[in-house]
Amino acid sequence: MDAIVSDTTALIVLAGRQRLDLLGACFERVLLPRAVYREWLAGDASVENTVAHLSFLEVVAVEDFPLLGELRTLLDAGEAEALALARARGLPLLVDEKKARTIARMMKIPILGLVGVLLLAVERGILEPQVASALLQESIDHGFRLSERLHQVFLSRLALSADPQMNNKA
Repeated sequence: MDAIVSDTTALIVLAGRQRLDLLGACFERVLLPRAVYREWLAGDASVENTVAHLSFLEVVAVEDFPLLGELRTLLDAGEAEALALARARGLPLLVDEKKARTIARMMKIPILGLVGVLLLAVERGILEPQVASALLQESIDHGFRLSERLHQVFLSRLALSADPQMNNKA
């Protein structure tokens, strides 16, 4: 994937683990709607410097058109702008919040969450499976919410990635 639009959660989680580099390794460009940037900045004053120094992060203005207004009635400002931008640009969306993911699916916007980014990094050889697992567990320990079912799917996928014989049989 060349580019992706991001909501705030994955940015906060990866920045907190000092692993924003994973986004740059997986995507050439990560588009941040202005509302997402403001949400992220409100929680961490160092974000301005981070965005200035990571060339793959790009803050983008989102045009105020009817879809955006409708989305703002259902979602917070960052999620609404992220969905609208992804739709307008025909790009996948990096989002973890359940309601936003549901709306994105209804809008036929491809979605990826933090778990998907970690799996993509493993598939591309950027992370070892055990490192991805530890990174997700550390994120959960620091407040990232994940269903038990999705956590088990993630661990199963990592186990397949770690076992070359299983990959050859698939």
